[in-house]
Amino acid sequence: MFDMQYCRTRHKKCDEARPACSACIRVGWKCDFVSSSPSKAPQNAMTLPIRSLRYPSARPLLDGEHEHMEYFQVICAGEFSLFFELPAWENIILQGTLAEPALHHAALAIGALTSNRYHPDIWQTPRVIAFSIRHYNMAIQDLRCRLDESSQSLEVAVLASVVFSYIEFLLGLDSRVGMHVQAGCAMLENLYTKPDRTLAVSTQAGPNCQISSLSTTYDLLASAMFQLTAQVNYSMALQSSSNNE
Repeated sequence: MFDMQYCRTRHKKCDEARPACSACIRVGWKCDFVSSSPSKAPQNAMTLPIRSLRYPSARPLLDGEHEHMEYFQVICAGEFSLFFELPAWENIILQGTLAEPALHHAALAIGALTSNRYHPDIWQTPRVIAFSIRHYNMAIQDLRCRLDESSQSLEVAVLASVVFSYIEFLLGLDSRVGMHVQAGCAMLENLYTKPDRTLAVSTQAGPNCQISSLSTTYDLLASAMFQLTAQVNYSMALQSSSNNE
């Protein structure tokens, strides 16, 4: 999730096999290999043409928002499935952005930051950063209004911690990623005590994910937080090792 390419997110060397690399074949995902050489792509064109929204927006989109929401739907949502090695995550994220205002604004922020990261010649960085931070703040405010003692609101909050972690990463605020992961884990513990945490969703897990073919929302969120915690700990260990050298 923290990079466009699946192999980079999993810290694995991509074999660049065609038409799909071995890593994507192993998890049953369509391989969207992006060449690391920017000179091979036209300077003034998107890698993937954006034409129309795959899903209707949860809220009416204003001028300047359509492109970022569509980039999120077409490009970014799938990265969650790649990172967690679970195709169901793309639908979980997309459904969340349609149903929850907080995730809607977070999706706009991610779409803008990611498109700017990979197409800086198209999007003006200062304007994108301002746009993203504005929608990120709106996402945080909407989440605060959404929170109550229900299981559903806790599930939204844990999901938001996953999405907010991605935004912090894209903003270059790595130290805040761990903060959101810790908050998500704390809310997950609270969710565990709720009796109505049994919404079942069909899943297709990758070989490295210990998830049954039918898992609860809690199971999926718990697995995601475990993976994010491992990622944060790994990054912190690398940074500590680098500082000690």
